[in-house]
Amino acid sequence: MPSTRRLAVAGLLVALALGAAWAGGAFDRRPPSDPAAERLANRTAAATADVPAYSFTVGGSVVVERGDERRTAAYDGRGAFNRSERAYRIEIALGEAGGGFDADSETRFVRGHTLYTPCPYSRYVNVEDVSYATALPENRSWTAYTMLGGQRRLFGVSRVYDRGTDTVDGERARVVEVVPDRSKLSSLSAGVPGDDEVRRTNAGAGNLHATLYLAPDSALPLRVVVERERGGGFGGPTVRERIIYDFDYGPTTVEPPERTVRSEDACPRP
Repeated sequence: MPSTRRLAVAGLLVALALGAAWAGGAFDRRPPSDPAAERLANRTAAATADVPAYSFTVGGSVVVERGDERRTAAYDGRGAFNRSERAYRIEIALGEAGGGFDADSETRFVRGHTLYTPCPYSRYVNVEDVSYATALPENRSWTAYTMLGGQRRLFGVSRVYDRGTDTVDGERARVVEVVPDRSKLSSLSAGVPGDDEVRRTNAGAGNLHATLYLAPDSALPLRVVVERERGGGFGGPTVRERIIYDFDYGPTTVEPPERTVRSEDACPRP
């Protein structure tokens, strides 16, 4: 299955697309949004726009199948946001689960309207760990490039449905399902380097469900679960992902890269 690892890494990159990748996938013919869910989504959008700091963990799995062959891998990651520092960071690793994949990881750091990405050769043991800078478009707030900022943008191009209540780690939560709306999707773009890769990957998606578990008092997300399936056509592999984001709200410091350079051309090489 030569393309298995490439597809899995593509999924990892989509997960890293600063929250905007949820908008890919299939678009079923569902009814308009529930009024109750819309009101709750509006509360959540307002709450996340003002939250001063948060951290989150990333978990879940990816399964790739082709014929009788089946491979699995697990997501493991973390992230943090601090409004006063104008800083955001996310790290996700795609690790072995039963020997299916080699480990791989991605890190992104945002400071204001600058994105820092690890240099291509920084994974080599004999190359210094350096990140290069890329300017982000300034036609929107820098928080749009963060996890909860991406969620606010998702609400603007989706239908939402009230799914009652559930519990997250013993805490009661309101449950909202989010379904991207094809008629509105054209307005959404991650707006960062890698947009084309995100769009190509999303274009082949077969199905997507995003479920938000919201604190009743604050309307802030306690957990977000994204599930989707893509591929499988013309004898190609089928990729199924389930990504879980668990949030914690409170003071946090966002760790910056140890060393940065102005552009990818300035990155160290072996």
